[in-house]
Amino acid sequence: MMYEWDWLILLGVIILCIVIYSGRKQQKKKKRKDALKILDERYAKGEITKKEYLERKETINTDK
Repeated sequence: MMYEWDWLILLGVIILCIVIYSGRKQQKKKKRKDALKILDERYAKGEITKKEYLERKETINTDK
């Protein structure tokens, strides 16, 4: 029966899509954390003002 293979192939494609999508989502989270860490360091060093810090933090957190 050829139909059994069709279901297995479809299931495999769905699983592959989920794995790829979740990997990309994790990369975005990591980039966001890295950007926030750099921003925190710049604020702690006094390189940017509190206003600049809050504006940039808001921008980073809304880029999802």
